[in-house]
Amino acid sequence: MSGVWDDLLTDHTVTDAPLADPETLATAAKDSGVVAPLPSLAALHVAGADARDFLHSQLTQSITDLADDETRLAAWCNAKGRARAIVRVVPSDTGLVLLGHAETLHQIRPKLQMFVLRAQVALTDLSESEALLGVAGPTAETLLSEAVGTLPRVAGGLIRAGDLHVIAVPAAEGLRYMLLAPAGQMQALWVRYTEALTQGDERFWQWMDIQAGVPDITPATQEAFVPTMLNLEPLGGISYEKGCYPGQEVVARMHYLGSLKRRLYRAALPADPPAPGTPITRADGSEAGTVVSAAQAPAGGSELLAVLRIEAASDAALAVDDWPLALLELPYAPPA
Repeated sequence: MSGVWDDLLTDHTVTDAPLADPETLATAAKDSGVVAPLPSLAALHVAGADARDFLHSQLTQSITDLADDETRLAAWCNAKGRARAIVRVVPSDTGLVLLGHAETLHQIRPKLQMFVLRAQVALTDLSESEALLGVAGPTAETLLSEAVGTLPRVAGGLIRAGDLHVIAVPAAEGLRYMLLAPAGQMQALWVRYTEALTQGDERFWQWMDIQAGVPDITPATQEAFVPTMLNLEPLGGISYEKGCYPGQEVVARMHYLGSLKRRLYRAALPADPPAPGTPITRADGSEAGTVVSAAQAPAGGSELLAVLRIEAASDAALAVDDWPLALLELPYAPPA
């Protein structure tokens, strides 16, 4: 948990609002509004005269042409093209901010620092000073509009109001919003939104990520998948026109030679959410894939994202710990 949320979520003078159940949250996200703290996400600040060029040379996405009103998904890979992290790159007044899984960012920061060399780049962990909040639903959008004006209406869009960054991210239908703000401002936002919206937790936000087909990389799945396997191509997380970056040859070869043998699928499981990295098996016990992320589903059981062998995905007997797996539709066309 980030330092900011560690304080806010244990301070009962800030809020004592009860958590709603998943079914109530799913209804509120469509009909009214939901707010959820995002303590497992963190922000890594990348500043300096060479910040954009540095990230452009390291990530799967083009960064030098990133506009001030947009954000982009990207992966940072090892030399074999395996994703060490998935990040969202966000412009700020003082550089760029990488948003991603807190533990993953903590682990990659010293490795990323090794590539800085003589470039004018400074990497700063913002976990103790800034935090992320998620909101969804029409009432939430009204509240946000009152605070920042016209909201971005495309996934990845960004609007800034002082130190507050409001980022549009994809949902199964339409958009939801992530808010990045300093600790003091986040406290005020948290009080305001928990008074007006249905309060959820990060598990519900993770379910919404799964519904949207948006993957994450945690320490359990680091360096396990090529970004193409994680559907970063249809999610706009890979540029094939930019220059080299670590693992670029592997990623490009998979795209241009059509050699993709695994990709991301969405699925349902009549059991508690399995941990990232849990194997998925066929009826004969052979390996079919790996769980990427999972969360409790409002209707019961769990939903998950998994990287599966494409030739195994049609197998009707896929299972996780002997629980049957049922494949679900993604809200976008997967890579061919």
